[in-house]
Amino acid sequence: GSRVKYHNEIVGYNSRLDELQSAFLRAKLPLLDADNARRAEIAAHYTSELGAIDRIKLPPVAEGCEPVWHLYVIRHSQRDALAQSLAKSDVGTVIHYPIPPHLQPAYASLGSKEGSYPISELLHREVLSLPIGPTMSNGDVARVIDAIRQVA
Repeated sequence: GSRVKYHNEIVGYNSRLDELQSAFLRAKLPLLDADNARRAEIAAHYTSELGAIDRIKLPPVAEGCEPVWHLYVIRHSQRDALAQSLAKSDVGTVIHYPIPPHLQPAYASLGSKEGSYPISELLHREVLSLPIGPTMSNGDVARVIDAIRQVA
């Protein structure tokens, strides 16, 4: 329940799948495995190339898990500055969920304040989603990595 993205005023639901969207998704279903494999390739490349940058924390993957990499979310103590620098290099990033749930107006009645959940608050200050998608070329991926190396 919000008028502005990521600023939840009331508790709401995310249920956007209507019949037309279902039809499109059904047509795309045969491509899903290949798309997920391509995302995994990109994630592996990000992980191998960005792992040596001390200021960046890579997404952890639990043993025995194989994520589909809908998002590739890194952490950086100067996340906003990093995002701005990458934007200057024409690398789009997204800050998903910049406000922790316990600090959203929708949950104000629970009485949580700044500092109530310090780990959640830290994560919400540091997370940054890098571009990842099955249509990215190897050159696109290399450009993202090069831009991060220059500014991180």
